[in-house]
Parts: sequence; structure tokens; C-alpha cells
Amino acid sequence: MIAFIAKPGKVCTLGCVIAAIVFAQAGCASHQPIVEEPQRPDLLPQSVAESSQSLQLDASQIKPMYTEMFAVDLSSIARLSLADNLEVKNARQQVVASQGRLESTVGAAFPAIVPTAVFEHVEGSVRATEGNIVGVGFNTFQPSIAIQWIINPGQVYYDILAAKKRLSASRSQERSVQQQTLRHAIIQFYNLVYAQAQVSAMHQGVAEAEELHRITKLRTQTGAGVLADDLRAEARLAQRQQDFISALKSFYDASVALSVTLHLDVTVTLVPNLSELPPVRLVRESVEIEDLLGYALAFRPDLMRVRELMEAITADTGSAWWGGYGPQFQAGYEYGGITAHANNVDRGDKSLGTRAAGAVFDNATGGGLRNSRNDQTFSFSDQQRANARVGWRFTLASIGDLKTAGARQAQAVNDADRALDNVRSQVVLTVQESKANSELVNLSSHQVSSAAEALRLSEANLSAGAMTTLDVLQAQDAATQARLRYASAVVRFNQSQIDLLAALGLIDLSQFISDDDDIEN
Repeated sequence: MIAFIAKPGKVCTLGCVIAAIVFAQAGCASHQPIVEEPQRPDLLPQSVAESSQSLQLDASQIKPMYTEMFAVDLSSIARLSLADNLEVKNARQQVVASQGRLESTVGAAFPAIVPTAVFEHVEGSVRATEGNIVGVGFNTFQPSIAIQWIINPGQVYYDILAAKKRLSASRSQERSVQQQTLRHAIIQFYNLVYAQAQVSAMHQGVAEAEELHRITKLRTQTGAGVLADDLRAEARLAQRQQDFISALKSFYDASVALSVTLHLDVTVTLVPNLSELPPVRLVRESVEIEDLLGYALAFRPDLMRVRELMEAITADTGSAWWGGYGPQFQAGYEYGGITAHANNVDRGDKSLGTRAAGAVFDNATGGGLRNSRNDQTFSFSDQQRANARVGWRFTLASIGDLKTAGARQAQAVNDADRALDNVRSQVVLTVQESKANSELVNLSSHQVSSAAEALRLSEANLSAGAMTTLDVLQAQDAATQARLRYASAVVRFNQSQIDLLAALGLIDLSQFISDDDDIEN
């Protein structure tokens, strides 16, 4: 330490010993062994497709809200969600802020360099050392540079440790925000896909209603039908047209919501770049729930953040104890000089400064100045000062500080327990949701096939005169509802698989980017 190369050897020795202790401890805090993250498990099934039937998508009926449409797929959604999302950017800045706090905490353990320049002008009357009042007029200039060090070794160590843990927690928080943003964007993408499927189903329903209305109108005109059937078909056509407009509005709403998440222009209409959407399983059904819970405990970044914050608060408790009861060391070294100029000096003794012009020497007084009043300038003289001190400061406030730190530590434990319960419940709920949606996909797929065949037979029987218009209307309603149920089941199943990956802490950008995308980028 350059602060302690002054003449007093004891100051140098004491400062070096304290510095060695503190920074050895800080070094231990800065180079703690890094716990390696366990190897990420491969949970993909052998075949990722849940069933051979895919949800057919048609974007031909979707027009831009204003002037432009932009096709998006899972790869582009995943990239944009982590590139431009504002929450992700804020999380990154939080890491930078935590890094700055750590650097500030470490920097506070080093000595402070204090350069000083003091100019003083005194004129008038002052009290002399003998107590009498004398007239003076002088200027003093005193430049110096000092190195000061005030430190509580234990408190510094725990402060640095707490800052490091909070930095690590902010990095875990960044990973958590990235995962949640990626999950949220993909869920919204599937909502957009479902909205597109609704538009397709409603458009198909409008086409079927128009055809039925054409047939009933023709039958009424030829006398083979009744006016009530024609009016009923016309009313159903108007209903289908209203449903189509509502579905189109829902699609635009989903587009705007996704644009906000991706931080894109909301006036641009986002359209899924898909012609079909199969149900895709991302986690094998054979994985036991205990294994899934174990993966969540190992890989969830929000749980890592909670653990790191607990360690930081524990370090805060140590800092509070050392701050209240630990020793405080102070040391300093100052080097500087002083020069002055005095007006109308009454000199009776020889001065260290330059002798004034016109002064009268008196050999009887040892060569001093006798009854001489004149200006006096003192040459620049250097000076050095060094000090060292150790002390304790005991106050009743320390008891309250320790109580507060203990309460915060207990709260951190409760927060960790709550976070653990939430994670476990999320895993269990998403597993059950995936199972339910998997069954719904199979059932709704069968429903689509049956309803489509029933509609075909109803229309054929209507042409043959074996069924009424009401029968065909009911068959059309059943077919439309079956299509919507299947679209909902496929989308909800895929979303539940995304939710399960997020609940395990295993959702990652690479899972949604193909090898071709990697090569291109």
C-alpha cells in the first residue's frame, strides 16, 4: 500500500497487515468455487408429433389492418422476443447496475486519495497566543495530498460477499425474464394461430351458409321448399357473417398483443407463416413427476435467484454484526507544504523567512529585528503527517440493526419456501394440463371427422328430399364447433407443452431455431 511508506514504520506495518486480511477475505468472496449447472436432460420423445392430423391454416381471408403484413414463425418470434423486448432490456440493465454496486463496494475498501489546496486571507484583528488582540494582515497557501483509509474488515468482507450474491441474483433474474418472455411470446404466437384458425372456420361456415341459402332459395322459387326454410337459412348466413367479423377482430387483437411483446410497430399485421399446425409434444409422457420436480429445482433461474438473495441477506446480517461490534481501523498519510505572506510585520525575533528590506539588526538581541515593521514573505516549506488508530463504537442502535437483519433473513427463508411451493405447483399443474389437452386433441380430432361426415350426409339427404333445412343447419353448426374445438385443443396442447418447459426452467432459444437458421445467422 503506497499510503504507508511514510517515516512512521508502525503505521506502515499496521496498514499492510489490515490490507492483507481484508483483501484476502475479499478475494475469497470473489473467487468462490462455481457450482457447475447439471447437464440439461433430453426430454424430447422419439416422435415429436402428437398425432398424424394437423390443424390446417388459411390466411387468405386475412387482410392487413392498415397497409402492411408481416409473416412470422416460431424462429423469428423466439429471436425477436429476446432481442427487442423491453423487459429483457431492463433485466440486462439491472445486471449492469448490480455490477456497478459490486464495484462500488469493492472500491470503498480501498484508501481514498484526497488532494487539497487551501488559500486563506486574514486581515484585521485576531487574538495572539498570549491572549492580547493584535492587528494582522496575511495570506496563506497550503497545498497537500492525503491518503486516508477507514475500514471495518469484517463489514467490508460481508458487504462484498452480499454484493456478489446480488450480482449473481440479478443474472439469474435476467435468465428468468428471458425465459418468461420467450414463453409469453410463443404463447401469444399460438393465440395468433388460434385466432387465424377461428377466421378460417368462420369463413368456411359462411361459405356453407351461403350454399345452403342458395339451395333453399332455389327450392322456394321452384315450389319445392317453403319460405320459412329460406328465411332460416338467410338468418343463419347473417349470423355466420357476424361471427366471421368477430373472429377477424380477435385476430387483429392477437396481432397487436404480440407486436407489443416483440416491441414492433403495432400497425403492422402479424400473420403466422404456417399452413398447418400439428400437436407437438416437447416432454415425454414417461418422465416421472419426481424427476420433473427435480429438474425444476435444478434449472429454474428464479429459484436460483431466491437462493442467491438468501445468501446475500445472510451476508447482510454478518455485515450488521461487524458494523455494530467489530473494530474500525483508521490510517492516513498526508504530504504537503505551506507558504505565506504577511503585511506590516512587527518582528522582534529572527524569522525563518526572507529578511525584510530596511530592517535594523540589534546585536544585543542576538541578531533579531528591532522595532521593524514591514511585509514578510515566507518560503515554501514541506510537511508530512501520518496517523493510525483502531477503535470500537458501541451503540444501542446495533441491537435494533441486528434484529432487523434477523427478521429480513427469516423473511427470505419464507420467500424461498413460497417460491418452492409455487414452482412445484406449476410443474404439477402443467403436467396435468398437458395430459388433459392431449386427450382433448384425440377426441376433438374424432369429432371433426364425424361432424364433417354428418354434414356431407345431411346435405346429400337435403338434395334428395330426405332431410330438412333445419337438419343441415344443425349439422353445419356441429361441424363448425368441431373445427373450433380441434383448433383450440391443438393450440392449448402446444401451449401447455411450452408452459411445462418453462415450469422446468428448460425453455431455451435453441429449441425453436432450426439448423438452417443457425447457419444463416
